[in-house]
Amino acid sequence: MPVFKTTKLETVPVLLNPPLLEAIFELRWNLEQDPQQGRVRDPAYPVLVGRLYERFKKDFPFAEDLPSIQAHPDMAPFVPRHRLRKEKDSYPLMQIGPGIITLNHAKGYSWGDFKERILRAIEAIQELYPTGKTPLNFVKSELRYVNGIRFDLSRENPLAFLSEKLHTQVELSAELMNLGGIHERPNGVGLNLSYVLDKPVGFLGISANLGQMDGKNAYILQMGIQSFAEMVPADKEGFSPWLDEAHTVAEHCFNVFCQGALMEQFCENK
Repeated sequence: MPVFKTTKLETVPVLLNPPLLEAIFELRWNLEQDPQQGRVRDPAYPVLVGRLYERFKKDFPFAEDLPSIQAHPDMAPFVPRHRLRKEKDSYPLMQIGPGIITLNHAKGYSWGDFKERILRAIEAIQELYPTGKTPLNFVKSELRYVNGIRFDLSRENPLAFLSEKLHTQVELSAELMNLGGIHERPNGVGLNLSYVLDKPVGFLGISANLGQMDGKNAYILQMGIQSFAEMVPADKEGFSPWLDEAHTVAEHCFNVFCQGALMEQFCENK
């Protein structure tokens, strides 16, 4: 089972070389049920897409359709179909689909700017959502951070790296190797954990998986805070504290996992 080492967390300096691959905020709202066809649909789509583009075209003038546009909207609920960017292949960006919007950032991310964009998007949805028989009701909110940490699989033991650098120890019975023919060093690691949160009310998901970053081996470390149904704030005013609380949890997790040698690496001016 995973064992988290208890250590005193020191003050974290400004990261000059942050490992952030992507920061993602996802918001979903309720869809209209069609009992005859057994489907759900977003009655505001695609009207809301056009209205949001008009609202944000100064921030995100470059619009593109995603591959999911090939499927009928009712067949792919909660799947982004359109992406808005400031420039081609750049961040930040906004993605929109039936019952869903995401805001994504990467290089150049700052929490203050990201939060402000999120609140503007929530306010816009509240103001621009078409009035009708299906009222706007937010059903899921998520703030997620994806980090890539370099790892040389040919030279380093994944479990030793997990223990010594990410302060998380995975212990297996020594008897596992008694059969013979089993190499002691794993060539793949996938750790996924979920915890109940009191503040904000919801769930914390943590994952550390061996993957790829720029074509090279890396640990992909993720922290995601999710709220569902009545846990989700109802409006922009409610989302402001929710975002701050979720960010505090994610930031604390990152600082604990990466304290020590990794944090020193992220603070190097390369």
